[in-house]
Amino acid sequence: MKASSRRAASLLLIAAGLSLCGFAARHYFLGWQAQRDGRADFEAREARVDHGLENPGLALASSRANGGRARTSAGLPEGYPYGEPIARLRIPAAGIDAIVFGGADQEVLEKGPGHVPGTELPGRSTDLHNCVITGHRDSHFRHLGWLRAGAEVSLQAAHVTRRYLVVSREIVTPDAVRVLAPTATARLTLITCYPFNYVGPAPKRLVVVAEPTTNP
Repeated sequence: MKASSRRAASLLLIAAGLSLCGFAARHYFLGWQAQRDGRADFEAREARVDHGLENPGLALASSRANGGRARTSAGLPEGYPYGEPIARLRIPAAGIDAIVFGGADQEVLEKGPGHVPGTELPGRSTDLHNCVITGHRDSHFRHLGWLRAGAEVSLQAAHVTRRYLVVSREIVTPDAVRVLAPTATARLTLITCYPFNYVGPAPKRLVVVAEPTTNP
């Protein structure tokens, strides 16, 4: 290979590397920005005293992420808080302190952990019981694998902070929809892709289950 060809190839590789670095930097910056804005919005809602609303922290009818329109496509029910900051998830053992947004598609997960529609909303008490939250393994849930039984988890929503203890973890395939199913008792289910160091779309899922603690 001629020197000029080698130089051109080297420049192309450098340019490709810089482009990838730029893409990654943009990805993390947008996630940080979404968390910052979502936290401010969430805290403002939690500070309000809205008498007469069942769950004032959710503000179901508003959706700034969708131009003020609640999303009803893709099977989401009318009023679902798609793209809205609906909870604050804190897991000290995994270094997680993140705002949770309504929805679990790619657009939402770029912003932070997302609530899986069809499971119990944070701050609610219904016959679904199982609140499922998912997040990317390379960003907000990158340390989820650190969790073991007994780790403490807190979920703040609708003016209530619920505390949990991790009771189990398992590796499943993506078609294991049983982890999303309603449960007989209250449960918080956290999901991310697995393995963490896999290059490309990971073939499995890490599922961490936590149950309410009796401590206040």
